This record gives sequence, structure tokens and C-alpha cells, in this order.
Amino acid sequence: MTRIWPLVLLLLGCARLPEAGPLVPIPPVRLEEEAPLRVAVAGILSPSKSYPYWTLAQTLWPQATVLGRRGYGEVLELLQGGRADLAFLCTLAAARAVVEGYGEVIAQSVPASWTRYRSVVIVAASSDRQSLGDLAGATMAFVDPLSNTGYLRPIQELRRRGYRPEIFLGKILFTYAHDRAVEAVTRGLVEAAAVDGMVLDAMVRKDAGLKEKIRVIWEGPVDPPPPVVVRKGLTPEAKRHLLDRLKEAGQLPEVGIAGFAPADDRVYRRFLEGF
Repeated sequence: MTRIWPLVLLLLGCARLPEAGPLVPIPPVRLEEEAPLRVAVAGILSPSKSYPYWTLAQTLWPQATVLGRRGYGEVLELLQGGRADLAFLCTLAAARAVVEGYGEVIAQSVPASWTRYRSVVIVAASSDRQSLGDLAGATMAFVDPLSNTGYLRPIQELRRRGYRPEIFLGKILFTYAHDRAVEAVTRGLVEAAAVDGMVLDAMVRKDAGLKEKIRVIWEGPVDPPPPVVVRKGLTPEAKRHLLDRLKEAGQLPEVGIAGFAPADDRVYRRFLEGF
């Protein structure tokens, strides 16, 4: 049976896994309209890679409390408990918040012209593995159990092909950041990794030498891009204000985002119900 190892064994030896952003104490729940905005972000990129969503939140809402969490599950808990007002999420985690009734999509990221949102599975350039079917027994890095591109899509594709991932693959590791998963491949710590194609494209644009170190063996379909979710119960005026600020946001080249556009729940609800 597949064994799941934490990133602490993958990249940090016996060191303690750092959080994906500074951990700010969660304030008491306040529902008044004048309460400070609480923005939750998870580890799309590791803290050392400039952490674009964290910077964006502080730029758009200087008075907001930004809550950094390592995984999407922790962010969903904040939304569900009314302890966060807005969250930057991946497609799968956002769809779950929508379907379970405690989150609402107000905007979606717009991919830059040079990329598109899809899952990508990579191996080292020198690897003999050429396709998903060649990953039998491979040590594989995923990003987060609630990541669409970094977990769900390749797992679903393996199952569609008749494989049981928990038996077919060797060890499975969760890195909780897409760049860490790529690094795990380039350092030879794993044999394959599933990552967000937008993030990978951005990394290659920044470091042309990376393209010589890795090879893509599978790409998933283009999916609805990662959205911005607010907790249920915000007033229409509050949501309109948040959306107006998001529409003013600049590009986030570190993750392949050109900006944000209005969106709603429908496409993300259909996304999850399609599995």
C-alpha cells in the first residue's frame, strides 16, 4: 500500500516544516460591517518565493488581517467557522466551499497570455518514465489533498485508466507548495510531481535553465481558474467593494495571473459535481 510521507522528510530532513506564511492569531469572530477584513491565504508558493497572494492582500486591503495557513483544508476551516471573510483558493477547494454552503465565489483569476490553468505531471529530464502509465512504483510529490492541479486531476486520470493510485504509485508526499514539488523533482528527491501548469510556466519564464532539468509527461484539461471566495453572509455592498478592489489588482507573474475578473458559483459547482 502507498505510504504518505510529509514534506518534512522530503525537503527538510528532520527540521520542522515552515508554514506557508506568517501565522497571525485569529481574532474573535466579529460580524459587524465595520469589522476589519480577514483574508486567508494558503501555500501556493513557499514563503521564500515572494508569496504573491500575501503581498496582494496587504496591498489591496492595508487594514486587513491576513491569515496565512499551510494547506487549503485549514483555510476552509476558517471560512466555515466565520473566522475569515475572503480567501484565495484553488479550484477544487473553492468548489468544495461552494457545494458545502459556506463559501461564495466573487472573482476568478485571469491566466496570463502565455499560460493556461491545467494540471501538469513532471519528471526529471533524464528519467526513463514517459507517461503516467510508466509511474508504477514511483515516488511522487503532490501539493495538497485539496489541490485540483496538484492532486485531483492526475489521481482521477490514473483511476480513469484503470489504476489504483494507492497501489500503483510508490511513496506519496505532499509539499504544500507548487514550487517545492518542482524542486523535489529537480533535486532527485522524488521521481515525479503534479503541479499547477500556470505556476510551472511562470517558474520556467523566470529561470530558463529549469526547462532543461524537467520534462512534462502529462497535461490535464484546461479547468476554471483559481477563484476568490468569500464567506456566506457578507452584504452585497461588501462583496461589491471587495470585487472592485480585486479588479484593480495588477499582475501576479509569479503564478501566471494577469488580473481578476467577476465570477460566480455556477462554474465551480459544476466542476465539482462533474467528478
